[in-house]
Amino acid sequence: VIESMDDRKTLINAYKQRKIIGGVFKVISTANGRYLLDSAADLQARQNAFNFSISTNNLFDYKMRKDWQEFGAAAFTFEVLDSLEKKETQSQEQFIDDLKTLEQIWAEKLDAAKRY
Repeated sequence: VIESMDDRKTLINAYKQRKIIGGVFKVISTANGRYLLDSAADLQARQNAFNFSISTNNLFDYKMRKDWQEFGAAAFTFEVLDSLEKKETQSQEQFIDDLKTLEQIWAEKLDAAKRY
């Protein structure tokens, strides 16, 4: 409960000052080894979305639909491959470009035949 306008301003300022951590992650089917590779400007938000998908048995990404239906939500895991902190001098667009480059580097390291 916010008690005063000063508390509200303090909370807003703290939110704006937080470190923004993006990164590259993969969601893996433990049943067949296939994976979804992606990047996100807010890694924690994607992890939370995945956890919510698992807890509610709702599909995390349409590319995995067939396997999700066949094996169930419990057959999938979320793995952070790399993380990157957004620099104060960096625009959101520059940050996302850096994340996409990082994702491409990971795509080259992983088995493309198992990618969704």
